Amino acid sequence: MAWKMLVLALPKGIGAFVIIVVGLSVSLPLSILLIGVPLLAGTLVLSRQMMVGEARFVEGWLEGKEYPAAPAAEESSAMGQGWKSWLMSVLKDGRSYRSILFGFLQLPIGIAAFTLAIVLPAVALSVLLSPLAQELSMRWFEFNLFADTWGLDRVTNWELTSTHRSWIAGGVGAVLTLLLPLMLRGLGRWYGAWIQAVAGPERVQPTEPDAMSMYNEDFSPFGMEQAEVLPFQSKRA
Repeated sequence: MAWKMLVLALPKGIGAFVIIVVGLSVSLPLSILLIGVPLLAGTLVLSRQMMVGEARFVEGWLEGKEYPAAPAAEESSAMGQGWKSWLMSVLKDGRSYRSILFGFLQLPIGIAAFTLAIVLPAVALSVLLSPLAQELSMRWFEFNLFADTWGLDRVTNWELTSTHRSWIAGGVGAVLTLLLPLMLRGLGRWYGAWIQAVAGPERVQPTEPDAMSMYNEDFSPFGMEQAEVLPFQSKRA
């Protein structure tokens, strides 16, 4: 799951970068004619949806389950109230402007995550298969892959052959292969920290207080009975 998240970071970064660059390049010059304002809001909505979706994906990985994508109830409710309400809700949301930062920085971070997700397994597997590569190279091409002496030969004064060196490299590759899941999870946590930092917490929609609950809290009949009955009871006592 961590490897999948790191590999998919690159295409998501490319998509976010293209949306932000093209959207801002088109909408900002046209903002003078007011037509660019809805285009800018649409760009912010698309980039914000990508950012929030990636944040949900990261949260699902951290929780060990597939996090379902929540429907855009906020956008639909704002659109139901009119395009002006939708426009103001987009421009007032801080996540809309954080999505610009997400769109610009997700591309280099996605490149780094994708590169490490591909290079680390490839290096571990290639080093692990060093004995097999040495054997095939000697038999088919008569080329010695481990002909040069290592620092280990000079320190220990051991007379190591190329076959011995290939098996030592294979042991190092086995250790790297065993540590590979830990390294990928560590990279996934770093990537998840970046996504959570830029996405921020979900905005909670304020709910209108219930009239009955306000009446019960401020003008409780029980409270009124206590105010009237308790003095009467104290007088009778």
